[in-house]
Amino acid sequence: MGRIWPVSQPRLLPLEQWPQADLTAWHRALEDAGPFGPSSVASAWSEDTCLNIKLGYARWLAWLLEHGEDLDQPPPDRITPARVAAYIADLRRINSDFTVLMRISALCDAMRLFTPKRDWGWLRTGRNNLAARCVPVRNKAARIKPVDELIKLGRAHMRKAERAPKLPPLSRAVLFRDGLMIVLLAYCPVRLSNLAMITLGRHLFRRNSGYDLHFSRDEVKWGQPIERSVPTDLVAAFSRYLDHYRPVLLTRGGLQNLRECGALWISRKGTPLHHRTIRGRIKEHTRVAFGEHLWPHLFRDCTTTFVATEAPQQVRIVKSLLGHRKMRTSEKHYNQARSLEASRRYQQILADWLDGSVENGAHDP
Repeated sequence: MGRIWPVSQPRLLPLEQWPQADLTAWHRALEDAGPFGPSSVASAWSEDTCLNIKLGYARWLAWLLEHGEDLDQPPPDRITPARVAAYIADLRRINSDFTVLMRISALCDAMRLFTPKRDWGWLRTGRNNLAARCVPVRNKAARIKPVDELIKLGRAHMRKAERAPKLPPLSRAVLFRDGLMIVLLAYCPVRLSNLAMITLGRHLFRRNSGYDLHFSRDEVKWGQPIERSVPTDLVAAFSRYLDHYRPVLLTRGGLQNLRECGALWISRKGTPLHHRTIRGRIKEHTRVAFGEHLWPHLFRDCTTTFVATEAPQQVRIVKSLLGHRKMRTSEKHYNQARSLEASRRYQQILADWLDGSVENGAHDP
């Protein structure tokens, strides 16, 4: 079966080295057919999803090359139950169950792109079996934190930014921004991709009494539009960030002229904050505060745990609050309205909880 891959030497065949048939199929699958052409399976995928599939398929091609398999065959003909079983066995020697699952999922998705009319039921069954047996390496349950602790953490950073005049203006702006992101995620646990994409006038709208968030169905994982109102006790913090700290970031602390930029979250370089940077900042702040880091998606689990623990009679709001997929198209508009109502109910539950558990001044700024 060939040599076992060293852990320090990942095997990913670069795109420019792919066989011509695979390269052609990949580029054709990603082409925009325009308003009158057939829609590709990838048309609804995000850039990160396409990248993960490309990397997963590059791993498959590298494995075939490593084991002397015939790359002159058409791409779908190379994928047989025996080869995939051997591939899984080799992956398991050096990868976690979750990584193996991601590699086979990428293979399934690549074939959906290359040969959408071909029956890949056996491959999907294999992927589902892997998913059923997948044992997470990270113990999420052990890292779940009460939502009020996340809110306290974010507010503490905002207070520090406001009350530490000796800090450089740019450092204060970064600290306030990070605190606001943490609190917003605790109140409105959207996915990281949606948090990072927030654009003024497109996703965030100022109204007389506060702010609204809106993500269209094309911008959400399961195609279910998201409508959220920024909680009342976050309105002042949002205004402070938009009116003061965001301009500081856009000018790099006064080192450059104010530039035009629609992104809500701005880096210390005056550019839109990348989602990987957002993930890293949140992980770092939570690691310092709690001893172990929380990644942004884990905030959604914290939300579910909070509702189930503190308001179990309201547990039905979770599905809408987190924007999980619905099976019946006829419920689309109903679910959208329920999503907004679920957000408001969750915020009220949380506000009631905080009123009873947070010391005076905890709502500053």
